[in-house]
Amino acid sequence: MAEELIKKILVPVDGSNASQKALDYAGWVSGKTGASIMLLHVIDAGKFNTSYEAMDRFQPEWEDKIKGTDDIKRYSPFFEEQLSCMIEDPVCKRGSNLLKEMAKYAEKYKVKTKTMMKLGKTVDTIIQVAEEENCDQIIVGKTGLTGIRKIVMGNAAEDVAQYAHCRVTVVA
Repeated sequence: MAEELIKKILVPVDGSNASQKALDYAGWVSGKTGASIMLLHVIDAGKFNTSYEAMDRFQPEWEDKIKGTDDIKRYSPFFEEQLSCMIEDPVCKRGSNLLKEMAKYAEKYKVKTKTMMKLGKTVDTIIQVAEEENCDQIIVGKTGLTGIRKIVMGNAAEDVAQYAHCRVTVVA
């Protein structure tokens, strides 16, 4: 049985120690396989406390693309595109700065990296991006910023491992 080659690794990052450890492991795997690394930061729409009107400033092109749909369908993670934020928004600024910091951190592994920021449900968005970008592996931290509430494994990591189409490695 031939082994599947790992060409592209998705690493969701949220600023936690666990996501940095996941990036470290991805850097190691990349060094062994030559795979590129995609860093993904998801702004959780469920925790992003704002109105639909305020969300329009993040995705102004949505209005033209999906006219006539109701708000639930309109803002579904399955219809969203890459987040294009206003630079002065603190949530987007934090996400952008985090991605820049993690990409700079990944430079020590001398690996090709790409960054992406999306707005949506965390697990759904991670899985969706992995499929759209044809990732061969997802390397995710065991617990994120909310990890203290979950002892064994973070909800997001557990769900990604259960539903992803590709191999998933959960890093402690």
